Amino acid sequence: MQAEEILTKARTNDELPQGWIVFPLLRNKVMLGIAGWVFGIFIGLFLLMVVATIVIPGNYQHGVLPALFTTILLAIFAFIGLGSLWSLITDVLRLIHADKHIIVLTPDDFVKQENKKVLHVPCVNIRHVTARGTPPPDRTPPTGSAVEQVSGVGENTASFFLGRRMVGVISPRSGDNSRRRGRRTPTSLAFIDTRTDREVIVTNDNSFGDTFQIASLVKQYAASAQQIFIR
Repeated sequence: MQAEEILTKARTNDELPQGWIVFPLLRNKVMLGIAGWVFGIFIGLFLLMVVATIVIPGNYQHGVLPALFTTILLAIFAFIGLGSLWSLITDVLRLIHADKHIIVLTPDDFVKQENKKVLHVPCVNIRHVTARGTPPPDRTPPTGSAVEQVSGVGENTASFFLGRRMVGVISPRSGDNSRRRGRRTPTSLAFIDTRTDREVIVTNDNSFGDTFQIASLVKQYAASAQQIFIR
């Protein structure tokens, strides 16, 4: 089945064919991202203006090292502000054309439309599905005692004054938590298209839903299609 036909059916049919799953663009997730980019623009450009008025021209009149440090610092603030502005524009355009951003998973095909760009990969050609980021929080109740919970509060208070690294040395449990937090990476979902042996980036955020759930479904559909193909 052609990609355009799959997308048309996914948009117009109230009752999808058996096994079809549609992931539309989640407007609330995009709007939440827009709010974050607005904050990033304000922080980046505000700090850029404040620091620039303080260090220019003084730091450029006292040698190479102060000038180099100042340039790097201002470049970081400019990158935060302008990068957030670019991401804001991108997300606003996505929100305006939300109906043109969709992922459709069928027993035979993976199709994603991103405005005018359409990605179509047969499930039999999908390998190495990888989701990165922080998994959904574990909803199971804590098993630790009340004493451990009070200890955790004390560690958080101590870390505010002494720093998390120092508290991690004193308390191994706190150090483990810090290491777990340090392993967090930006959310993304990708797989390998065996037709080209290239990585296909599905999404870099949660705007289509939980990336780990989507990855699990893509793996399941790909495995089923490949078993049928082998037979």
